[in-house]
Amino acid sequence: MDRRTALKRTAMIMGGALSSSAIAGVLNGCTAEKQLDWQPLFFSQEQAAATAEVAERIIPKTSTPGAKDAGVPEFIDMMLNDVYTEEEQQRFLDGLAQLEQESENAFSDSFASLSAEQQDEVLLKMATLAGEYQGEGKPFFLMAKELTMLGFFTSEMGATQVLQYVQVPGRYDGCIPVEEAGNGKTWAV
Repeated sequence: MDRRTALKRTAMIMGGALSSSAIAGVLNGCTAEKQLDWQPLFFSQEQAAATAEVAERIIPKTSTPGAKDAGVPEFIDMMLNDVYTEEEQQRFLDGLAQLEQESENAFSDSFASLSAEQQDEVLLKMATLAGEYQGEGKPFFLMAKELTMLGFFTSEMGATQVLQYVQVPGRYDGCIPVEEAGNGKTWAV
C-alpha cells in the first residue's frame, strides 16, 4: 500500500477529521530536501544548489550519467573560484540572481525547488535573454552551458561512458567507414 492510499483510508476511518490542507501538508512534507554532497569554495549553499540544478538540466541523467554524476557542479565552483576573473565571477553571480528572480516570479519558489519541467521553462527564458544580450563578455546562460559541457566531457564519466575513448591509442587508420570508427560516438581524445 502506498502512502496516499494509507492516508485516504486513515482519513475515512477518522470520519474525515483530517482537512484536505493537512493531508496536502503531510504529502508535501515527505519530499526530501535536495542536499549538496560537496562543500562549495566560491558559491553559497543556495547558489551551489541552483548551479547543480542548472548543470543537470543542461546534461540530464538518461542512459548515460548526468552532470551531477560527473561532478560538474563542483567543477563549475572550482573554475569560478580559481580561474575566472572577478568581473566574470560577478557576471555569473548576477545571472544566478536573475535565475532565482525568474523562478520566484514564475513559480514563487527557488530554482532548485522547482520541478524539471518548471526549471526547463525558466532556463528557456534565460537562453532567450542570452540571445538578446548586448553587453560585454558572455551572458550567464552561455557561461553556465560552456562550463557544464567542459566539465562533463573532460570528466572520466563523460569521456569514457559518453564519448568514444581509447586509453592507449593504437595505430592510425585514416580511411575507414564511419560505422567502424566508433559506433556513432565522438572521440574523447
